[in-house]
Amino acid sequence: MRILYVASFGGHWVQLQRLAELVETDEAVFVSTSGSHNDAASHYLDDFSVRELWTGLRQLPRALRIVRHSDPYLIVSTGAAPGLLVLFAGFVLRRKTLWVDSIANSRRLSLSGRVAKLFANQVLTQWPELETRRVRYLGRLL
Repeated sequence: MRILYVASFGGHWVQLQRLAELVETDEAVFVSTSGSHNDAASHYLDDFSVRELWTGLRQLPRALRIVRHSDPYLIVSTGAAPGLLVLFAGFVLRRKTLWVDSIANSRRLSLSGRVAKLFANQVLTQWPELETRRVRYLGRLL
């Protein structure tokens, strides 16, 4: 089973790496933001904020190519907006998608997490207080 892991560089990337270490899979493919000088990533997207909608939409063709090329069983993202974009590409291509909101978001789901609720197969929070019908709490993953 191939899993496509996606996160912006920095804290999101650190959390994604920790999560990936906990999962047994035949193959893991990583996507991060360009300019991050990250040797672990196989594919890159330009970094942008979820509020910079046009910048993100211009990268949708690249995100679709990444998902098609890697052909994952599951796409997992810890954020931020570039991860959300790849999750959306996975949704369009009918792949299973999982959003894991950052442990830093203890009072409210991130903006990207709130958008992910609209199309991700599963959205996880790491805080029991934030669990809802659409957002599950399974414990602290990271």
